Amino acid sequence: MDFPEDAFSDVNHELVLAAALLHDTYDEKLVTDVAAAKANVADFLTKINFDETLQKQLFDIIDHLSFSDGLSGEVYPLDINGQIVQDADRLDAIGAFGIARTLQYGFARNRELYNPDSLPQTFHSKADYHGAKGTTINHFYEKLFLISATLHTKKAQEMAVSRDKIMLDFVSAIKEEYADVYGD
Repeated sequence: MDFPEDAFSDVNHELVLAAALLHDTYDEKLVTDVAAAKANVADFLTKINFDETLQKQLFDIIDHLSFSDGLSGEVYPLDINGQIVQDADRLDAIGAFGIARTLQYGFARNRELYNPDSLPQTFHSKADYHGAKGTTINHFYEKLFLISATLHTKKAQEMAVSRDKIMLDFVSAIKEEYADVYGD
């Protein structure tokens, strides 16, 4: 999506920075009690006198940032502030660092790295996505290769091109080396 030149004049830098810094503080993949973690963030923001209107906008961004939230086909419309934060979060998930993070997560969850007999899945709900037990390489097909198509800003879309290539080359290399060692 291309924005008119004046679209970024509506960006609230304080809101974008706060949402970027706090977006993982109550992520369901990282905390066991999402409601309690979110309440802690709200308490913290109140204690530092973070504007109440901005606080509501911040929670709106964080609550609708997740890739898995859009799997049902319903995409929550974020304003330019949320789109910037979402793009940054998604760019963080792809490329060389995205590969490293994906491998770390897969190893921590004892996921199989690659199995040619285990095909990538298409998910239609957040619950199905989070309950999946697929391989780490399948995750590239199930999420990471899909991210570029969800980016909002032109700059993020441009940055994604080289990051996608890095991931594609990596996955291709894994498959080729697997075939060399174990056969097709």
